[in-house]
Amino acid sequence: MSLRRRVTLMSALVVGATLVLASGVCYFVMRGELRGQIDDSLREQAVQVARAPRFDPANGDLRRLPQPQRRTGASQAYFQFVTPAGTNPRPPGSNEPSLPITAETKAIAKRESGRAWTDTTADGVHVRMLTVGLPARGALQLARSLSSVDRALSRLKIVLAFLTIFGTGFAALLARIFSRPVAAPTEQELADSQGALADSLAAQRQLVADASHELRTPVTSLRTNAEMLRDASHVPDEERRLIAGEVVEQAEELTDLIGDLIDLARGNVPDPNVEDVRLDALAYESVQRARRHAPQLDFRLDAEPAVVEGSPERLARAINNLLDNAAKHSPAGAVVEVGLRDGVLTVRDHGPGIDPEDLPHVFDRFHRGANSRGRPGSGLGLAIVKQVAEAHGGTITLDRAPDGPGTVARLALPAVPVEALTT
Repeated sequence: MSLRRRVTLMSALVVGATLVLASGVCYFVMRGELRGQIDDSLREQAVQVARAPRFDPANGDLRRLPQPQRRTGASQAYFQFVTPAGTNPRPPGSNEPSLPITAETKAIAKRESGRAWTDTTADGVHVRMLTVGLPARGALQLARSLSSVDRALSRLKIVLAFLTIFGTGFAALLARIFSRPVAAPTEQELADSQGALADSLAAQRQLVADASHELRTPVTSLRTNAEMLRDASHVPDEERRLIAGEVVEQAEELTDLIGDLIDLARGNVPDPNVEDVRLDALAYESVQRARRHAPQLDFRLDAEPAVVEGSPERLARAINNLLDNAAKHSPAGAVVEVGLRDGVLTVRDHGPGIDPEDLPHVFDRFHRGANSRGRPGSGLGLAIVKQVAEAHGGTITLDRAPDGPGTVARLALPAVPVEALTT
């Protein structure tokens, strides 16, 4: 095997193993966080039930005990007592779901002390179950559905797997580029190759670390609101609707964040399914969308017909992100000017403008400038715009407006006028 192939193979293996390890750490940290919240809620409910008045298991008198809430905003709750004889004192004909009574459960109920954690199923649903002994009463079984946790972890696994595969392939490509096909590479060439690989590995590690941090915040917030919605039986309907609206909004934000991470993981690789795209038509559709999302602003479009070869979905995403960024920094009633001339799309807002200290970092991943703090967003929008521009052979710049407060974004693409295609 040639030296070039050995370098490529070893680089891919090292980077792949590192990314697998980093992704595994990220996954298990997130898994522990989500499941820990489930465990905390089970412990709290167990304490409440343990403090309830005593009951007579022989008569199945459970009316004086705190009853479970059947359907909760984020997860389903299950609730069951086991007598010291290992039986369930639920009255005949009850339609409440049954939790499995294992040998460990019977042992705890018999000695009326101890506790045990179990992952099991109830009604065909994957649940987390806590069994605790109750003095003179047997044992209590509490469980909550893990369906929402499983779905979130499944999506995270897809993102991390994609990042690992992409990072390994990218490292292999860099290794082939920087490992010259000569019998005896110089020390400087080897050092350059190792430096490029180290930079790529550091970038992938940072993306995985940032993704883990950014995913944890919306997931925790979503979980908190879902718990509030679950326990809101005494809250007025209007407030309950507000909480439910926040849950939906946070779920949409989480979906958008995962989509942004997947887009960033693609890198600058051009989309294989390219076509001739009317850039002026995309700009018109994006402005119409921006007007719906920010009706308090005045979006004005002046675009000449132009065609660019590329992916319509990715180009539309880039234009939408520029308009969303302008809307986020514009005061109510302000004008956002959108123009298209000679393949250069400009978006000019009349907000406070960019802080000079933030200007060199506006396209960095997860960067939030001084004027963006406190506003919604993940700090990925402009990074995606830059990635799309470079993948289509273009450039993106962001500068302070020369004629007053505000910012001017310029997305330059290799477009041609429509007239040039028809002559």
